[in-house]
Amino acid sequence: MASYESELARLRAEVARSGQLKTHLNSLRRRREALAAEEEELRAIRIDEQDDVDRLEARSLARYFFSLAGSLDEKLDRERAEARAAAVKHDAAIRELEDVDADISAAEAELARLRGCEQRYDAAIERRAAELKASGSPLGARLRELESRMAALERSARETDEAIAAGRAAAEASSEVIGSLSSASTWSTFDVFSDSVLTDMMKYSRINDAQYAMERLRSALRRFGSELGDIGGRLDAGMGDFMGFADVFFDNIFTDLAVSSRISRSLAAAEDTHRRVMNALGRLEAMRRDCGAQLRRLSEEYDSLVAGS
Repeated sequence: MASYESELARLRAEVARSGQLKTHLNSLRRRREALAAEEEELRAIRIDEQDDVDRLEARSLARYFFSLAGSLDEKLDRERAEARAAAVKHDAAIRELEDVDADISAAEAELARLRGCEQRYDAAIERRAAELKASGSPLGARLRELESRMAALERSARETDEAIAAGRAAAEASSEVIGSLSSASTWSTFDVFSDSVLTDMMKYSRINDAQYAMERLRSALRRFGSELGDIGGRLDAGMGDFMGFADVFFDNIFTDLAVSSRISRSLAAAEDTHRRVMNALGRLEAMRRDCGAQLRRLSEEYDSLVAGS
């Protein structure tokens, strides 16, 4: 009896994991398709932005024109900032695509190792059901029902755990964005009232930190959304508003008051995003506790029936 229970528990876990992996793989493949298209678009933008810098740095008509107009340095600084921002976004897209490819490979390899687990599980259930029927016990149908419900709950628990992990990563990333933007806001305020080169350097250093943090948050939110999709959930409406701020944040950043305004709006959006992520996490953790309680109740009933049979 103990050997049967151990075998069935192992097979039940394999079936739950196999189902979860199939759902997750479908989600990852859809995500990869979208990311590949985005990476291609960002690569083209990066090339265009760098071309603008190269034309100004080289002997070109554009460089001659801006030199005559007395605005070459300002134009070159602007183009370099735009090229740097485009490079950061493209690099982030490449890393995210590589991460998804690694996740797909790992999931496919694990699924291959589990191949045939559903058939093995069904065979084990049939053997035990046959034993119960042969002995005249009416418990076969009830055991099958319990097994099915526990397998579904175990799959749900695993998917919820993965969504919680992704949500915690998104919460950490949003906290990082808030910290970077808060620091950028402070230095931007100082810069309005100061002509210090150090203050100006610190401001743009924090702005650069904020962009990298925003790209990490973008990736974390996408992963969180993907994991929520696996369990039929979704991110709260309003996340797109923050993404819009991240996209336009570095446009025309050379006017101090405009920078200050954009930082303030982006900081408010990041704080709102963090709050929404934390709310979603709270709901997920409540779901996980409820799922665990149901599993314990069904497992106790199952063990009692098997032991009594």
